[in-house]
Order: sequence, then C-alpha cells, then structure tokens
Amino acid sequence: MGKDQLKASQVRPFFVCLLFAICFLLRLYQLGYHDLWFDEVASAGYAQHPWGNWNAPFYWIFLHGWVKFFGFSEFVLRFPSLIFSLSSVVFLFFLGKELFNARVGFCAALFMGLSPFHLWYAQEARDYTMVLCLGVCASLLLAKALKQDRSIFWISFALVSMIGLYTNYFYAVLLMAQGGVVLAFKRHQIKFLEVLSFLIPVLAFSYYLPHFFEKFIYIAHGFWVPRPSPASLLITLENFLLGYNGWPALYLVADIVIGILFVAACWNAYRQKLYQNFLVCLVLFLIPIGCIFIFSINFFSIYLDRAFLIFTPFFYLVLSVGLGYASRWFRFLAVAVLAGLMLTSVAAFFKNHMVMPFEHHVGVWLKKPIKPVGVFLKAHLASDDALAFTNNSILRSLYFYHHQGLPLYYYLFDPRFPETDWQRPIQESPRCIPYYKASGLKFNKLWVVFSDWPRDKTLGPSSQSTKDWLDKNMVQEFSREFDGLMVVRYARP
Repeated sequence: MGKDQLKASQVRPFFVCLLFAICFLLRLYQLGYHDLWFDEVASAGYAQHPWGNWNAPFYWIFLHGWVKFFGFSEFVLRFPSLIFSLSSVVFLFFLGKELFNARVGFCAALFMGLSPFHLWYAQEARDYTMVLCLGVCASLLLAKALKQDRSIFWISFALVSMIGLYTNYFYAVLLMAQGGVVLAFKRHQIKFLEVLSFLIPVLAFSYYLPHFFEKFIYIAHGFWVPRPSPASLLITLENFLLGYNGWPALYLVADIVIGILFVAACWNAYRQKLYQNFLVCLVLFLIPIGCIFIFSINFFSIYLDRAFLIFTPFFYLVLSVGLGYASRWFRFLAVAVLAGLMLTSVAAFFKNHMVMPFEHHVGVWLKKPIKPVGVFLKAHLASDDALAFTNNSILRSLYFYHHQGLPLYYYLFDPRFPETDWQRPIQESPRCIPYYKASGLKFNKLWVVFSDWPRDKTLGPSSQSTKDWLDKNMVQEFSREFDGLMVVRYARP
C-alpha cells in the first residue's frame, strides 16, 4: 500500500473516540427502565446459585460476584452486558484494523455500535454479550498470533477461548471455525504451540462435558426453537443489521444494501489482493451459521438468532470491506442509507415497538410492565379470590417481584396445543389444569392474566381458546390492559 493509500485508510482518533462514546450512551439510555423478563429472572436466579444449572457457568459466576458487590437492581444486573457489548465494539475496531485497515475497522465498529440487534442484548442480563466480547478478543489475538507468531498471543488466545467455552456452548462452533482457519492457512507449518492453543481450552472444558450433554439430551427430546427454513437465513442477516424492531420496507432495503455491499466486498478483496483475510471473515461468519442451520434441519433445532451474536463481527467486517475500499461517493451514499435504516430501527427499539411476525423475532418478546400488574393485583385480589395465568412467561417475572403479596396461582391451558415454550404436551397437575376445569376451582372471583400477546394484539391460540371458554361459561366483570398484558376478572354465572 502506497503512502497516499495508507493515509487515506486512516481514521482520526477523534472520530473513533466519538463513535465509542455514542455507542456507550446508546447502551446506557433506558438501561434499567424495563422490568426483568422471563430469561432475565432466570439470570437473577442463576446469579444466586451459579453452579446449580446445566448452562456454561462463567457468566453466572461473574454475575454472582457482581451483585454481591454492587447490589441488585435492573440497572445493576444489565450493566455488565453494556460493558461487554461496548468492549466488543472496541475489539472489533482493532480486529478490522489488524486484518485490513483502520477504515474497515471503523466501519465494522459502526455497524455493531449502531445495530439495534446489539443494543437489545447490551441491555439484557444474559451471557450473550460476554461470549461476543470473548469471541472478538480471541479472534484479534488469533490474527496477531498468525501474523507475528509470538507465544504470548497463542497462549492468550488459548486462555480467552477456555473462558469462552465456559461462558456459552456456542463458542465451541466459533473455536472449530478458528481451528479450520489455522489448518487452512498454516497447513504443513503448524507448530506444537499452535496445536496446544486449541487443545488447552478443549481439555479444560472436558470437566464440564457431563453438564453439556445433560442439556444437549434434554433439548434433543423437545425444545421450543422451531426448525429454520431457507428464509430464516435471510431473516438472520436482516436482524444482524436492523434488529427485531424494523418493518417490511426497512428490511427489504436492508436486503438490497447487504447484497450490494457483499458484491462490492468481493470485488474489493480481489482488487486489493485481500483474499486471505477476507476469506477468514467469510469462514468465521458463514461456516458456523451454515453448520448450525444444517444440524437444525436434519436433527433438532438450535437455530436461534441471538445465539449467533458471537458470529456477527465477521459479517460486519465483510460488509465493511465493501465500504472501506470503495470510492468516496459510493461510501458516502451507502453510509447515509445504512445510518438512516439503523437509526430508524434504533428509534423503534427505544419506543419498544415491534411489528414483524414471530418468525422475525423467534424467542424474543417486548419487555412488559410486570411491577404495575403485580401492584394492581395485590391491591384488588381478595383473600378468597384465585389467580390464573395462560402463559408462564409472565408468571416467573411476576412472582419474582411480588412473591410475598400474591396468592398461589393456577396455570390454565388448552390440551390441544403444546406448551408454547417447549413444544411439548402440558402435564396436568393440581396447579396446572385444562381451561375447562376452571369452573371447578374454589374461588369467589377468578383473576386471569393473559400474557402471550403477539404484535397484532391478538392472543395466541391456547390463550384465545381459554378466554373464549371463560367468556362463555363465566361472567366477565372487569378487564384491564397493561401494555399488552390483559388482566380479566371473572365471577361464577
């Protein structure tokens, strides 16, 4: 690269720092505003007993120490996710700079920093941003190790990868792809230290394999994640760029922009002779998602966009090669269009707005006002009233906040539909009954919370059939909605 080209590829430190500051502020805004939803309540429980579940334990151990030191609140629980997400943006900038140049690194950091997909998980008390941060950091160390062949980078890569495996099981797919990169490009020049850098995390993780296989077998016997289709791959890319909060016109424009940038990236990689590093990004992005897609089609589904957060940096790097080496007018136009798309989705994210069907946000629901519902129920339920739910997503959160002030509950379900979380038939128990047995319960008034409220403001099939039966066989006395949560009071006819 000539001096003029090298100078043109640089980015002023002021703009880099400004980008990091904007990313921090976006992640900080409304961080503790929403109540904890189902999965975050699970995180709070795991933080109390980090070894008491079959998930990879490192994040829960970290969260255990975090809440012990800083106390407990929505803001405190989510703040580590903010830090890990912001650190990922920083690491991605340096990874892009290491593989290509500062401009490519800046563009990739801009994609990740403004993506509503990343904002979503930067404000959620889960392990996704921690494993993302470890994955980008390990990839940066691997890039430096391959370039400089220094022991410190190989050893650091091994240690970070070991922590990554103990943070989230999907890290194993990234580690295998990274191993494939080393095998492909080192070939007959592989040294013992390089082999050892992959063996160390694998051998260290073997201690936890029984827990991994326990969860693997459980999921294999029935899990709520639906099988993907070819359209799922396109939806995944759309979510990587615009998150869950866009609408059809935005995603259509995003598809066109992604296609154009991918073609431009391939052309720029050819023109600038960047084949090897560009291929590395493609391998670390396409191979893991492709393997998970094929596995989910042929065996049981584990295809979930939020689990792919760890692979998104390489997608952003591919698009950034299309921008970083393009002409000024093309770069200006593309950045303007992308910024408009992403900021529009960012605004929808902060407005808690989601209009797309379930296929576009599998396993993801808008956070709901749990505390006000609990306060309302505590104020109005009499001692001889009964409380029931039609979906357990609200149940765990409500009793997390109000376990001292609410009576025992019943779970009403329609036997014709599988349990919405696990796609398995629901087993009847004293507290879990088919809806048509509700009239046999002991109560003065029956309060029912309908909570599986999709984006089109219609109840799901099980809840709707339950409500239809209750409306027909009991007297509806009162109904109130809390931003998508419906509380209805029934009396006997």
